[in-house]
Amino acid sequence: MLWHSLRLQTETLLVEGGAAVISPQSLSQVAASLIQSTFSLSMTANATRRWTFLHRWSSLFCTLNLLLLSVTGLLLIFHHEIDEMLGTLPEVHAAGENMQPIEKLVQAARDARPGWHPMSYAEDEDHPGRVYVTMAPEGVKDFSQSQFVILDGFSAKIADVQLDETFSYQVLMLHANLFAGFIGELYLALVGIAFFIALVSGAVLYAPFMRSYLFGMIRRDRGARRKQLDLHNLIGIATLAWCSVVCLTGIVLELTKPLLMIYQSGDLAAMTAPFKDKPAPKKIVPIDQALLTAQEAWPAHKLKFAIFPGTQLSGEHHYTFFMAEETGVASRVPKLTLIDTATGQLTEARNAPWYIQALFVSGPLHFGDYAGLPLRLIWATFTILTIILCITGLWLFILKLRSRRETSDTP
Repeated sequence: MLWHSLRLQTETLLVEGGAAVISPQSLSQVAASLIQSTFSLSMTANATRRWTFLHRWSSLFCTLNLLLLSVTGLLLIFHHEIDEMLGTLPEVHAAGENMQPIEKLVQAARDARPGWHPMSYAEDEDHPGRVYVTMAPEGVKDFSQSQFVILDGFSAKIADVQLDETFSYQVLMLHANLFAGFIGELYLALVGIAFFIALVSGAVLYAPFMRSYLFGMIRRDRGARRKQLDLHNLIGIATLAWCSVVCLTGIVLELTKPLLMIYQSGDLAAMTAPFKDKPAPKKIVPIDQALLTAQEAWPAHKLKFAIFPGTQLSGEHHYTFFMAEETGVASRVPKLTLIDTATGQLTEARNAPWYIQALFVSGPLHFGDYAGLPLRLIWATFTILTIILCITGLWLFILKLRSRRETSDTP
């Protein structure tokens, strides 16, 4: 849940999601059969040259970036263990106590940041009792200018830690935007598109080879370059399905701000249209009272994420609650609820727009942080294979340049 709160800092909404655990062998077999059936027709020489050109230059554009993303992504897969090893975040000891009311926790955050107002509330599902309240100076509505206050939900004590100074947070920012903010996010989205083009073009080029040789064959007797090429192709096909999922979800996450702008100007504006010309209420109902209304609208659901009024994602008149079922697939896609802050009455209860659902689903699929250590080990294995894929691809290009240079130097 820590990373769900961290992504909010860059205006990303993430929750834990679910998926079946798939072995590398099954992924390889599925990818091989899919490619063989899809690209069953022989390509012409011109088509091969075009696909080769597309694969070479899209790969070269994204390779170094992908190496950086793979290394930082590998660290983020094990951020729970890293945080515990470094003692980054405080331990929470429940001792049989109940969680404090949200209003009391928010007030403690206000006391820690005098003159600031709350923007969001989230609980760490991986560490029950750890609470994150996002605070911002009065008048600020942009989440990028906010700061986290971490509390013990059982005692309402403030943790003496600056989240944006921790090692894991710095790695996350490097992975998410290269410390370049929104421009960095757009650039990495472009890198993701180039990587996906490289995956598709590589699969197209490998298809004719798969009709002539056994899957996974590495020709060790044909020279070092041919051996490297076969190894590169094998890793590329073996990781194709996983790389496609991580690549596409990464693109979605990098486009979070544009998607939230669409939500703000589209769905949110439509839902809050009756309140458009009304002044902001001088007094609002406590968040615990508003949450009770949301729970009545969605029985057997629990709070995943709350956004306070006065922000870009809620407007001046509403609390926004994302509610989800306790277990099952439905727990991965929260429901959207708007509560009138003046009366505590329900304004809207509906499924979140499809692109907001995509944001919620993309987070866990991208980081593999939703099914415990076994799945994270699988994610780490595929990440290491991706690093090898980048290195072998870059080495093949260097060998090709050397071969051309030697040919041109030959009298």
